[in-house]
This record gives sequence, C-alpha cells and structure tokens, in this order.
Amino acid sequence: LNPIEFFFHAMGGREGLVDTAVRTSQSGYMQRRLINALQDLRVEYDITVRTPNGAIVQFKYGDDGVDPSKSYHGKAVNIDKIIEEVLNKV
Repeated sequence: LNPIEFFFHAMGGREGLVDTAVRTSQSGYMQRRLINALQDLRVEYDITVRTPNGAIVQFKYGDDGVDPSKSYHGKAVNIDKIIEEVLNKV
C-alpha cells in the first residue's frame, strides 16, 4: 500500500472500532437495565416465576415449562437414547 491507501485503510478500521464501541455501550446499557429490573425474580419448585412478595410473574418458566438443565437445544433429553448410545460405544 502506498501512504495514502494506508491512511484511508487505517481510517476505515478505526471507524469500525468506534462504531462497535458505540453499539456495545447501547446494548450493554439495555442489558444492565434488564438485569436490574429482573434480579429479584426467582423460579419456584412449582415452575412459576415469582417476585420476592410471592406474586406470580409467569406461570411456567420459559412459557413451555422446559427446565434448561434437563434440555438439549430447547428439546427434552431422551435419557434412554443417551444410555443406549453410551453402552453401544463401549
């Protein structure tokens, strides 16, 4: 690259960095506000989402009642199939 091409290339790169920083600050601000608004909510044993006062916010966690710790890509885990696959590999 000649000096002029190098200058404009560097200028474009810095513009991209500044644009990314500005967008990140906006999305980070929104995330921080959401976290602060939702930090007191909890999932109870009956799969409802409740406030500290016990008021129900959502009747089923995630609207489908699927426990994320017992799902794979949003679908229920088939334990029998997993056991069969593990036993077949041994």
